[in-house]
This record gives sequence, C-alpha cells and structure tokens, in this order.
Amino acid sequence: MALIPCQVLRAAILLSYLSVLCHYKAIEMPAHQTYGGSWKFLTFIDLVIQAVFFGICVLSDLSCILTKGSDSLEQERQLKKLTSLRDWMLAVLAFPVGVLFSVLFSQKRA
Repeated sequence: MALIPCQVLRAAILLSYLSVLCHYKAIEMPAHQTYGGSWKFLTFIDLVIQAVFFGICVLSDLSCILTKGSDSLEQERQLKKLTSLRDWMLAVLAFPVGVLFSVLFSQKRA
C-alpha cells in the first residue's frame, strides 16, 4: 500500500520540528539559564505545540494504515479517540497559538 503524499508531508514536518527542537536545546543562551528557561518564549512554546500536534497526526496516520481492513471494534474505538484528540489539539492549541504567533511577529515596524 502506497503512502499518500499528505502522510509523507506530515512525517517530514514532524522530523523537521524535532530537528529544530534538538538544535535549539543544544544552543547555550544566557536566557535559558534564567527563570522559566526556554518556556518563557512564545517561539519555543509554539514549536513544542506544533511538534506534538504533528506527532499525533503521524501516529494517527500510522494507526489508520495498520488497522485498515481490520474488523476489530476495539481498534476502531482507539482510532476514533486518537482522531478526536488530533482534532481537539488542532482546534484548541495548534491553530490558535500558531496564528497568534504569526500575527504578532509579522507586524511591520514603521
């Protein structure tokens, strides 16, 4: 069974977010040593939220591929829970914080 391009794209985005997170944590900055560390920056918080969201998307895609053709009601129920978690994460965290981040930092300064 061939992978759909959107599934490959989600996996690539997840890998890029994880790569950026690893490199970001490897950089020694004085601001990371103060109260709150990296978590006081909206950039870092948005990066973590997006990475978790795309991780859930990839997990959902893999679950859908692996359970396709199965008649198990338990697997269907688990897949529905994972899908509802993915949808909730998009609606409540990933999209609003991503849009807020984009709007706040894309303002042109005169």
